[in-house]
Amino acid sequence: MDSNVILIYLKPSILEGKPVYFFSFQKNPALYKWLLKFPFMKIEKQKRFLYSDACEEYLDVLEMAAKGRIGFNKFHLQKEAVMAAVGGSQAPNAARVEAPKKMPALRMTIKRGNVNGETYYMFTTQDSINHCKPLFRDLEFVFYDRKLSAFLLTYDEQLLYQVIRKLKGQVLLVLHQHVEIKSLKLLSTFWTQTFLCDLEVPDAYLKHMKANNYSLNTIQNYFHSFYTYLYYCHQKSIDYKRATPQEVNDLVINLSKNNQYSTSTTHMMINAVLYFYKNIENKPEYKNTIQRPNKEHVLPKVMAAGEVERILNAIENAKHRAMLSLLYGAGLRAGELIDLEVADICSERKLIQVRKAKGKKDRAVMLSESLLIMLREYYRMYKPKKYLFEGQYGDKYSTASLRQILKQACIKAGIKKQPTLHWLRHSFATHLLEAGTDLRFIQQLLGHASSKTTEIYTHVSNQHISLIKSPLDSLKLKSGLVNSTTK
Repeated sequence: MDSNVILIYLKPSILEGKPVYFFSFQKNPALYKWLLKFPFMKIEKQKRFLYSDACEEYLDVLEMAAKGRIGFNKFHLQKEAVMAAVGGSQAPNAARVEAPKKMPALRMTIKRGNVNGETYYMFTTQDSINHCKPLFRDLEFVFYDRKLSAFLLTYDEQLLYQVIRKLKGQVLLVLHQHVEIKSLKLLSTFWTQTFLCDLEVPDAYLKHMKANNYSLNTIQNYFHSFYTYLYYCHQKSIDYKRATPQEVNDLVINLSKNNQYSTSTTHMMINAVLYFYKNIENKPEYKNTIQRPNKEHVLPKVMAAGEVERILNAIENAKHRAMLSLLYGAGLRAGELIDLEVADICSERKLIQVRKAKGKKDRAVMLSESLLIMLREYYRMYKPKKYLFEGQYGDKYSTASLRQILKQACIKAGIKKQPTLHWLRHSFATHLLEAGTDLRFIQQLLGHASSKTTEIYTHVSNQHISLIKSPLDSLKLKSGLVNSTTK
């Protein structure tokens, strides 16, 4: 293909029950704007993706209008067709099982505010206030503050629950990061506010996980998996409480197949479903009937030390550089970094205290001399009070903002890969191993419960692999090859 042709990737999907094509391409505002001129092109409101109905004629129209300046990569369409032919799936995503959703046209953010010494939930929006006012008309405990341009509600979770139930389907409510919700039932209403169906996950399911000290992230993942399972049971007219072990097994297997779940997602679904039968229904025997797929052996993604160096050197902001340097220099998870408090840095002992990490475990990691100098410089400039890295309102820094910092640093450093924050942790462990650090010490620094988890880094380390001589090196190959255009 001509290098001047802009390549657009097509991916088939289902949106609001209809087959569609999602369009993706390298950032190009002019192309984005040009595509929107066509009446059949639409925008997915949440992530601003472009899409059209799954119609080949629309693609022909675009190609003709572009006069050869665009081309379509139909790999995903071809993949679906091949998988359907060999029985790997049915028509493109036609059998996918998902609770139907609808994205409301209005969006509001819930913040925590202090007005005249009283604490309130503040409902703010960038949409028209006049469009939002009718939504709160029947809620006597909500009032509008013209000075703040916000609707105010007393800081009471029971009242907030009533508001969410009232506004469901009419407005998308987003929690600002400094609003802390204690009630899992209230949180679950946020998780399902865009769902058109109204299935009830038993309160005991959420309460049992909370009582067993499960992390909020795990509870949310289990909730979504179990909700999908309940929806599938509802579709099949099956009473999930009376489902036999064999029915449960068949339901989970079909869910995994129809939705083309990865191995890890399938295990998540199985764990979420079994948690209900084992702990809520007191039926541990169901565990022996569920067929689990073999776990995939996926190697961690690792960057070279030089790549990490280029990324960190590309950052000029002292706060941003300190955060990414700490992720790599101490092997922290992103959540552990944003939970760090100023008091957790022990400069005298050259240690960082990581509290209530994954598995609710504490651990200590080393604080390097260069990192200590960097943190001291950062502290003098920003003077954080409680959290080491504070957000706009003095609360925890946003993980989403942290991801954006890494993305921009990679672009500036010319790194073509798209590393995640966790790659820095993987790179920390791998580089320690290559430097000769004992695997048991690395396990302790990472906070792994099992040494088997840490041993995976031996598969990506070049400590010994680079010393092996390739058989190609023993061959006497001639030099002076000439380029050929022969196909």
